[in-house]
Amino acid sequence: MKKLLVVLMSLAIVGAPSLQARQYNEGPRNDISASYGFITISQFAMAFGGVLGAAFSGGQAAPDDILSTGSLQLEYLHRSNNWLWMGFNVSGEKDTLVMTTKDSDGNVTGKSNSDLITGNLCLTAKANWLRRKRMAMYSRLSGGVFTTFGEETNLAPSFQISPIGIEAGGQNFRGFIEIGVGMHGILSGGFKYLF
Repeated sequence: MKKLLVVLMSLAIVGAPSLQARQYNEGPRNDISASYGFITISQFAMAFGGVLGAAFSGGQAAPDDILSTGSLQLEYLHRSNNWLWMGFNVSGEKDTLVMTTKDSDGNVTGKSNSDLITGNLCLTAKANWLRRKRMAMYSRLSGGVFTTFGEETNLAPSFQISPIGIEAGGQNFRGFIEIGVGMHGILSGGFKYLF
């Protein structure tokens, strides 16, 4: 009798996760999201450019203002298995650095604007490490290329590392927020549709 009880308990322990996984596999398989992020790599680049401009001009030029639209993103993910979603995202951002120039007496002689418009295309992997019926916690990694639009158009590598993301809401519509670093910003959030 003890052996039969041990066998039944073993089957229950081994079988329970597969039943839960099967139930999850019947859920949504696609994820489309729109989001907004700020404090991005592009914003850091503009701020650093302003500091360098002031340093190399000997104090004749100084950063006056940095204006940014923030990063606007669209993403599509497909569920590969119980915990891994894979896909791609596109994003764009416009940043403007306003520099003020002064003469040797400290009088303002002019202002100049430098615009940086970036477009970004990345492959994305998202790993759910906590999953409930109406919420999930995850980590996301994106890597790809970005380009700047303007006088010169160049391709350069881009990334977004978001170690913590939380999504919550209904079965199909959810809101989410992420903390990370990269082309989408230190803080980003938005809405997603799961189907």
